[in-house]
Amino acid sequence: MNNPSISVVMTTFNGAAHLRGQLTSLRDQSLRPDEVLIFDDQSEDETPALLEAFLRDNDLPGWRVIRRPSRKGWKRNFMDGAARAEGELIFLCDQDDIWDPDKIQRMAEEMGRHPEALLLACDYRLVYEEGAVRSKVYRKRPGEKRNPVSPYPFRRNFFQNPRPGCSYALRRSFFREAAPYWFPAAPHDEFLWLMAALQGGAYFYNRELMTYVRYAGNASDIRYKDIQAQLKNLDYISEMLRRLVRFAGEHPARVTERKKRYLAQAQVWCEKRKKLMKTRNPLRWLALMPWWGYYNSPKNALSDLVLVLFGSFRRKARR
Repeated sequence: MNNPSISVVMTTFNGAAHLRGQLTSLRDQSLRPDEVLIFDDQSEDETPALLEAFLRDNDLPGWRVIRRPSRKGWKRNFMDGAARAEGELIFLCDQDDIWDPDKIQRMAEEMGRHPEALLLACDYRLVYEEGAVRSKVYRKRPGEKRNPVSPYPFRRNFFQNPRPGCSYALRRSFFREAAPYWFPAAPHDEFLWLMAALQGGAYFYNRELMTYVRYAGNASDIRYKDIQAQLKNLDYISEMLRRLVRFAGEHPARVTERKKRYLAQAQVWCEKRKKLMKTRNPLRWLALMPWWGYYNSPKNALSDLVLVLFGSFRRKARR
C-alpha cells in the first residue's frame, strides 16, 4: 500500500498565548506531513512573529505561513486553506490544541484500511480553562464504538457535528467535490461532516489522539441566545439543508432514498421551527411533536420552548 501524501491546514488568529504547544506537537509527529500550511487571518498579537521564529528555528521543509491580505474569518480561512492543500489526505488543525505524536500516522493508516471513509474523526481528551463554555459532546451508541473505526449512522437527527474539525482527516478528492456547495455562513467542519455523512462516508476513529482545549475565548463559544439569534441559526440550517438536497439531486446514486426522505422531512421541521419563533405560540411547539426526532436531543427541543416562553437564555461558563 502506497503512503498517501499528507497536508496539514492550520489557521491562526491572535493565538500567541497557546500556539507554541500546537506547533510543537505538529513538529514532533511520528509521520511527518508533506506540507503544513498555516493561514494567519491578520493577527494583531505576536502570532506572526512566533510563527516566523518557529519555522526559522526548526528544520521544517514543507511548512509555510500564508498571511491573509484581509481578514476572512475562521470559516472561510479554513475552506480557502484546504482548497490550497496538495496532499491526498488533509488534516485540519486549530491553533490551540495538542496532538498526540502518532495522530497523523494512525489516522493515515486507518484511512488506507478504509477506502470507503471520506472523512475520519478521532476521539479526544477535553480540557477546560476557567471561564470556558462547556462543549456539547456527542455520545456514541454502543454500535458506534464497537470497532476501532465505525461509520456514523445517518438518522433523523443527522443535523449535528459530533466531532470538531481539528479531529478530522479527509480525502482531498472529497473536499474538492464538496467545496462548491459550501456557503459563508456554514462552519467548515459541520459542512464537511454533513456532506460526508450524506454519502455514507463519515467515520469515527474510536481512539483519543489529541487534547482538545476549550479556552474562555474560543471562536466557537456561544454564551447567549435569543429569538433573533435562533431565527438566524434556522436560516443557516435551512440553507444547509437546501445545499444537501441539491447535492443529493445532482448525485442520486450516492444518496439513499431513506436519506432523501430524512432531508425532506428536516426541511419541514426547520420551517415549522421558524414559525414557532416568529409567533412565539407554545401550541406550535406541541405541534412539532411528530418532528421531535429531528432535534439533536430532548434538551435541544426544550430550548426552543424556553425561547418561546422567555425570549432568551444564557449558557453557563465553567468555573
